[in-house]
Amino acid sequence: MKETSKALHAFLTLLLIIAAWGGYNFVLIMFVKGVGITGSSDLVPWGVFIVGFVFCVGTSAGASIIGLLISGFGRDDYKPLGTRAILVGILSLMSAVLFLLADVGNPFRTMLLPAVIRNPTSALVYTSMTYVLFGALLLGELYYAVKITLSGGVGSDMEEKIAKVLAILALLFALMVVHAPHGALFAFVSAREMWNTPLLPPHFVVVALASGTAVMILVAIITSKINKSELVGLETLSHMGQLLALFIIITLFLDFFDFVVMIYAGKPAGLEIWHLLTGRFAPLFIINTAGLFVAMLILLFKRGRTIKGLSMASSLTVIAIIAYRFNLIIVAQTAPLFPGMGEIYYMPTVPEMAVVVGIIAWALFLYIVLIKVLPLEETVPEPEIGPDIDHRYQITVPTFRKPG
Repeated sequence: MKETSKALHAFLTLLLIIAAWGGYNFVLIMFVKGVGITGSSDLVPWGVFIVGFVFCVGTSAGASIIGLLISGFGRDDYKPLGTRAILVGILSLMSAVLFLLADVGNPFRTMLLPAVIRNPTSALVYTSMTYVLFGALLLGELYYAVKITLSGGVGSDMEEKIAKVLAILALLFALMVVHAPHGALFAFVSAREMWNTPLLPPHFVVVALASGTAVMILVAIITSKINKSELVGLETLSHMGQLLALFIIITLFLDFFDFVVMIYAGKPAGLEIWHLLTGRFAPLFIINTAGLFVAMLILLFKRGRTIKGLSMASSLTVIAIIAYRFNLIIVAQTAPLFPGMGEIYYMPTVPEMAVVVGIIAWALFLYIVLIKVLPLEETVPEPEIGPDIDHRYQITVPTFRKPG
């Protein structure tokens, strides 16, 4: 136990050092040297900060599917992941806001929205308000989840009803009110061939479900390995794998027709984007498409939905979606808007990547600390009392942990 504690403390210290390095560069970009030390420019104003922002908002929304499965479909086998999914949602949303602040250049300007700068026709004002509402919804869900756990896993009728409504509402709100409009933000830009499509909002929704499900599979597997005991059973993980396969299939379907329309439409802008995807950005394009396809093949067959197979498929999905977000945001901006404009380049700088890694490290640090502090429902085997005990079932009891 001491060795585990020492290793955990060392890891937390490392995360704090990385987060501090990222924070230093964050301050450097925000208040000292400005966004000029990033790879962004007037031609490519959105860089890796927006890539991280969109990915984290999607993961935050997609992770809410766990609450829907528990409260909406009565899947009690998912309960050990319930509070963890809420924490992933909150911390992913926090990370998304930090990425957005980093991209703005001066966080105080963002604080003026929507209190001072109010334009009812601006989709950006609308989406900025949804983050606050979604964050409040997740915090309310966390409050009742913790309260019920402290009550021994069974709350009052009112508490149970509120927790159920919040869990179901969280996913619907996240997908329909928060994340689908993100796709619309891009789709509204008629000058960008890769963005201007009505399929982008539903595409964002499906990709969010895929990334959130993949992250929660990894959370379940990694937690079980660290604790050396099952958090959820293999059947539950296999069911999550089936859901992930469905989301990947829909994503690939939408991707295929996006590219087919882009090529066969014969528009110069669309052909230029296809040229970039299969040329300069070919490695990321292959990671995106091939990664999702391989993950789908692993998950479609029961033999692939083992711990090893699920770990590989989920990791491939996360990496592929990050590549997709990068291609969607960066490639669309590097395609010239008019003939003779010349090639446009974007390359993230060291300060930019330091901020990205720092935000991720900070979110991971908070997650580890919170799961040590908050009461969580853990799945533990029933004690062996005699030969007639049925070992197929497990019981769920609240586990209380002290920090560290």
